[in-house]
Amino acid sequence: MAVSEKSSVRVRIAPSPTGFAHLGTASSALYNLIFARANGGTFVLRIDDTDIERNRPEYEQVIYEGLHWLGLDWDEGPDKGGPVGPYRQSERLDIYKEHAARLIAGGKAYRCYCTAEELDAERKQAQAEKRPYKYSRRCLINPPQGRDEFTVRFKVPGGEVKFTDMIRGEMSFDSGLIGDFIIVKSDTYPTYNYASPVDDATMKITHVIRGEEHLSNTPYQLMVIDALGYARPEAYAHMPLILANDGSKMSKRKHPELNLLLYREQGYLPEALLNYLALLGWNPGTSQEIFSFDELVRVFSFERVQHGGARFDWDKLTWINGEYIRALSDDELARRLQPFLPQLDEATIRRAAPALKTRITKLADAADLLDYLWTDPSPPALDPDAAGRVRAAMEALKDVSWEPAAIHDTLMGVVEKSGLGPNKTFMPIRQALTGKKISPPIDYTLALLPKEVALSRLAKVTGVSV
Repeated sequence: MAVSEKSSVRVRIAPSPTGFAHLGTASSALYNLIFARANGGTFVLRIDDTDIERNRPEYEQVIYEGLHWLGLDWDEGPDKGGPVGPYRQSERLDIYKEHAARLIAGGKAYRCYCTAEELDAERKQAQAEKRPYKYSRRCLINPPQGRDEFTVRFKVPGGEVKFTDMIRGEMSFDSGLIGDFIIVKSDTYPTYNYASPVDDATMKITHVIRGEEHLSNTPYQLMVIDALGYARPEAYAHMPLILANDGSKMSKRKHPELNLLLYREQGYLPEALLNYLALLGWNPGTSQEIFSFDELVRVFSFERVQHGGARFDWDKLTWINGEYIRALSDDELARRLQPFLPQLDEATIRRAAPALKTRITKLADAADLLDYLWTDPSPPALDPDAAGRVRAAMEALKDVSWEPAAIHDTLMGVVEKSGLGPNKTFMPIRQALTGKKISPPIDYTLALLPKEVALSRLAKVTGVSV
């Protein structure tokens, strides 16, 4: 969608600090940041912390940590400030109260004194009559007397609510199907569908880019903006939901992949995860699948975003991650591997990097491949022929310079003499050194160990002293 020449693009995300950093938050942040950077705009982080029972300061820090790890930096936010702060909703309560008072004074909202029991009776009556429930407007027409506790309800004006969605085009909702909804709860805290549009308006947000689950909230929020006399955002974009691989809706309880920092723990590269998130629900219209952030800024468009949900595919993410790992320099790969290999010094990790690059698809895989360097494996039981091949290798390696290239050439000579091929020759050597059938290439598997340790492990399975 073209951006108005009059506007300076301002977009935002508004996560709630009620648990772990969410994959959906990262996805929304990515699309917002791409759009902002493509249009020379501003990306705002707003913290929706009005759920006083579930909010925790540590959860807010986890949001910052996750987004910083991905490199999704914001221009304005609680930790940075900006011209339209504060950026935590809990610090904007006076703003919501002021706007609610304006709505009440203008006859566009009213106090509702109904109890929970009375409202429940209304719902049950509607259910019994098999009609959709809408609040009866009892407190607008004839409010009960002598009550102090109240909520504030928005008076729905009726008619159609229309807006432009950058993915779905022109949208229209019949507000006559919407009952007068609560905008301020009895504890004086605002509801989501009230605080969010007030914030968008007062923070001058021009484009609202968020998940598809918010599509049904949009008419509520636009009615609030209209009633307050603010200009609407220029457009909305409701991105497809991220679904489980079986097509079901994800939940925090059942789907650990929603936890953003899980990917850091497993050794996915942040740039690979961003690349994959961009492809969830969007395609470039070409065969290209690997994109840097700058490339995404240049080629992304909402016209190529799909309408339906996008299924999360671990295999595709892991393939992309492997491509990014192989594209790293050896020094950079070694640097990123250090947190996953605390048992090894930097020099050893650097020596291992070229071999790991062809063997791992996640950084965390490296520990399983290299644990033989800090753990002495139990000698495998080999048949006499296999033990003989190990013995031949050990003898050939005794006087060799302890570097991968020299070791490789020597072992290929052993292979040629055996006539059995590399796999049968190397497998018992690999098992003797590591206790496993999978390791880095055999020349590196040997070279990463001190020579005397490597020869000693080979000797253990042959019965020959070094």
